[in-house]
Amino acid sequence: MFFLKMLKQIVEIFQKDISPDQIAWGAALGCILGLVPNMLLKIILFVAIMIFKVNVSAALISCSLYAILSFVLDPLFDVIGFYVLNISVLNSFYTWLYNLPIVPFTNFNNSVVMGSFLFGLIMFVPNGIFAKKFLVYYRTNLRDKVSKWKVIKILSTAINALKISSFVK
Repeated sequence: MFFLKMLKQIVEIFQKDISPDQIAWGAALGCILGLVPNMLLKIILFVAIMIFKVNVSAALISCSLYAILSFVLDPLFDVIGFYVLNISVLNSFYTWLYNLPIVPFTNFNNSVVMGSFLFGLIMFVPNGIFAKKFLVYYRTNLRDKVSKWKVIKILSTAINALKISSFVK
């Protein structure tokens, strides 16, 4: 059931006429959300997703994909975070951050947290631009072809059957 709902959201993102900007920037915010390992940062980013007018489904799907990818990229995040945290010019800035009321709970002084957050920030704009270009290309060139696939027809039939059965209960 959950798997079908997730597939339904993916199909709706690509097939329906939802704004490409909302989907693209939702996917970009979902990238950062999926990469950071700290729960407080995840909550802050989730609130940002809810505040901004972005597609929540695209953000959650992107978050899921990047969360899987983050396990592979953790050694890279560790190197990036270690390098940034050991820049001696920023020591007084880090001390100031650590003395703020809530910021220490983000665990920014952990090299993996710092590296993943910075990597997500660096990839934010390229992810948004790529997602928008891919979506526009898909909708102009591939949407009609994909909608004729048997798998998509079976999936939409299964989703419609779930909708009907949910009203019966």
